[in-house]
Amino acid sequence: MHRTVFTVFALFGLLFSASAQDEASSWSRSEPTELPPLQLFHSTQAVNLPTAETLQQGNFEFEISHRFVPTLSDGGDALWGFDGPVNIRMALAYAYSDDGYVTLGRSNVQDNLDLHLKQQLLSVRHEVIPLLVAVRLGGAWNTEVAGRDASDADNFQYYAQLIVNAMYGERFALGLVPSYVDNSHITCPDRHYSFVLGVHGQYYITDVFNVLAEWIPTISGWRTAHNTVSFGVELETGGHFFKIVLSNNDLLNPSQVLAGAANSVSDGDLHIGFNITRVLAF
Repeated sequence: MHRTVFTVFALFGLLFSASAQDEASSWSRSEPTELPPLQLFHSTQAVNLPTAETLQQGNFEFEISHRFVPTLSDGGDALWGFDGPVNIRMALAYAYSDDGYVTLGRSNVQDNLDLHLKQQLLSVRHEVIPLLVAVRLGGAWNTEVAGRDASDADNFQYYAQLIVNAMYGERFALGLVPSYVDNSHITCPDRHYSFVLGVHGQYYITDVFNVLAEWIPTISGWRTAHNTVSFGVELETGGHFFKIVLSNNDLLNPSQVLAGAANSVSDGDLHIGFNITRVLAF
């Protein structure tokens, strides 16, 4: 009898020990959960200034933007800014990685061609104020300048921008974009530069609708009459970003916008325009 009881307990002990060993051997430290990329702004651009956002590797982004040349202050004779002509920009971007992409664009103002690269440098996941930092480097070629051959050295411009984005709460995103442009006044006999400190903000009223504004004051160097001021609304629908804007600057390419605006906001000389971008995934 005692031997039988001992045998039963021994069997239970062996089973329990084997079970515990299986659990111990099957346990291992789980792989860390991969966090999605930090996103502060939804779009890769504000009105004229870039954000630090990028595209997914292999994706394209197509842009078409318009600025009507007449202003609101031209009144009914110009349909409050909607009568032509129109300045147009078209651009196509390609993401060579999740952190960077290249863009080729063209404006019909002096047939300005621009090529630039945007590369994300730093992502800081802070509980209160997360940050994204990127850089954009590019050049522009004004291929149709009156009285000059297209290949003239004074037709070329170069620019560099540091992009710092932050977010406060879940709705308000802010961008700071110090920028430098070499040869910002291409028709002047002397070669000028412009150093500006672009600021832009965006408030997301809903997941698909927001309001945005930007200001590009010139800190030193050349400025065309006034600092560029722009504001508007943005609608986001499944890869499309559609912005309706008002700006005292009717130019569109980076090297053109950063040199300043011809019109004054206080005089009501605002141009109506829109930016449309579409992400293309293949």
